Amino acid sequence: MNWPDATLNEIRSREDLAHFLTGLAAKIRDGSLVVENATTDSFVDSAGRWTASMDGFFKNVIKEPVPETPDWAMIAAIFRAALVYE
Repeated sequence: MNWPDATLNEIRSREDLAHFLTGLAAKIRDGSLVVENATTDSFVDSAGRWTASMDGFFKNVIKEPVPETPDWAMIAAIFRAALVYE
């Protein structure tokens, strides 16, 4: 799969996902990453809504159906989308 965010294309293992997530957290803490969903409940709600509607993202952006089995990069994409950052 070819994600539009090159960072997601580099995530191939659990360790890569862990590094990605801790990096996101560090950027949020130091203010270099501004997020729309800053509370836990809004973040979880956004992640759930994006996951439920990811068919449209895959159809229009990835140009492939949603994979039956997610990989580490897809999990990272859910976190990324739920934060809603530029």
